[in-house]
Amino acid sequence: MSPERKAQLLSVDEAGRVMGVSRSTVWRLIRRGSLASVRQRGRRWVPKTALTARTVARADGAVTPLHGEHPIFRLVGAGRSGGRTPGARDKHAVIDVK
Repeated sequence: MSPERKAQLLSVDEAGRVMGVSRSTVWRLIRRGSLASVRQRGRRWVPKTALTARTVARADGAVTPLHGEHPIFRLVGAGRSGGRTPGARDKHAVIDVK
């Protein structure tokens, strides 16, 4: 790999350090398609431009915050009902209510 190309790419570990996350998280983002990467000679590299684009997207509010009406908060206590509803079997009914 040319020195110019190497300067534009980061290893998965380096990308994790720059982003402040673990290498497992970087791999998860790559598998999801949320973080661009290239494979070269059996190694996975993350372009610096991909990190810049991800940082800009997060700063623009691309990640929506959770609010009190989010369906996930209706699950609090589900599954600990002692036989009363909502129980573990009813969790999908709780979430799927539109």
